[in-house]
Amino acid sequence: MACALHFPGNPRLRAQLEQALASGRLAGSYLFEGAAGAGQEQAAIEVAAAVIAGDTDLENPAARRVRRYAHPDLHYVLPVLKPGSKSWNDMKPEEIFELFREEQARKTEDPYAQPDYSRQPVIPKKALRELLGILCTKPYEGRSKALIIRDADIIDGDAQDTLLKTLEEPPPGRVIILISARPEALRPTILSRCQRLPFDPLSREEVLAILAQRGFSSPRAQLLATLADGNIERAIQLAAAEPEAAGEENPLLARREAWLELLEICELGSELDMLDALQAYVRGGGENVTRERAEFLALAVSWYHELLRQAVGEAPRLHVDQGARLARQAGLASEALVERIQRCDKARAQLLGYANAQLTLLALFFGFRQGRLARRPA
Repeated sequence: MACALHFPGNPRLRAQLEQALASGRLAGSYLFEGAAGAGQEQAAIEVAAAVIAGDTDLENPAARRVRRYAHPDLHYVLPVLKPGSKSWNDMKPEEIFELFREEQARKTEDPYAQPDYSRQPVIPKKALRELLGILCTKPYEGRSKALIIRDADIIDGDAQDTLLKTLEEPPPGRVIILISARPEALRPTILSRCQRLPFDPLSREEVLAILAQRGFSSPRAQLLATLADGNIERAIQLAAAEPEAAGEENPLLARREAWLELLEICELGSELDMLDALQAYVRGGGENVTRERAEFLALAVSWYHELLRQAVGEAPRLHVDQGARLARQAGLASEALVERIQRCDKARAQLLGYANAQLTLLALFFGFRQGRLARRPA
């Protein structure tokens, strides 16, 4: 089956998947891993279109329905929020499927739409077990069936056991694709049953191209691409959260400046100044405070990546207008910058898991001043 796959970035992985389809050697289960928003879900949908429709032509009706998350042989699972006071145990699988369908409807409107993780979401075991059983049944319309599980690392231990049983004996002709930015949260037995494909973050140019296709003006697209750091879903989410208003100060630019100033205080200010700045930041919460603080740490990751490039003699790729600020913060060893990136990623996951924001941020940035992570006097 010769199929051209249409998804952004990662041309090497695209060629690998196209070759697997052409040779009839597509694996039964995949793990598309790597930084969030790097095109993993779009790649999964393209593979599903090939399996279900037998054709990925942009005009093929069945493939178009898969791309709109509207084909009955596409099963799309993601962590969802529990509605109301009813417990998961009291909900029937069909009620949980309806939550999945609501997210699919949002994807029909915008394939880059991010799910609502304003509270701790889950992938209920009973719904996953039911879907894995349905995957083994005869296709409704297509040539086969596909199951895509987004943010599979959120699956809890019991539900991972349920998934493992299917991965050990996959239904013939079906494809299961797990998507995860944190594969280390999945059990080694699950990882060993999947063909793992690591996705690189999208380049700034690739993010800009997608934003241009969506009609964003060049200055706004440039800023969104900077803040997104290779995550197209984040870029579009930021745009939706901060609509552009003619004649007003760009709220995204103001937010970025405030965050970079806070980071500079945390890196170069006194411990007392850092404590005051972090406490003031935590007190200034808004409607989506958890997500906003997670975005701050995402920007911190992109900033430390820029400092790392500077440390090895490379030019900045994202914060290209911040030369003076980058120069002021130079001097950290590469190992200390890599550790900062890893710790910011971990703290971001903790905040999204509803850890105490003040304790998490204070522990993070005070930790940067200790031992091998500390700045050395010039």
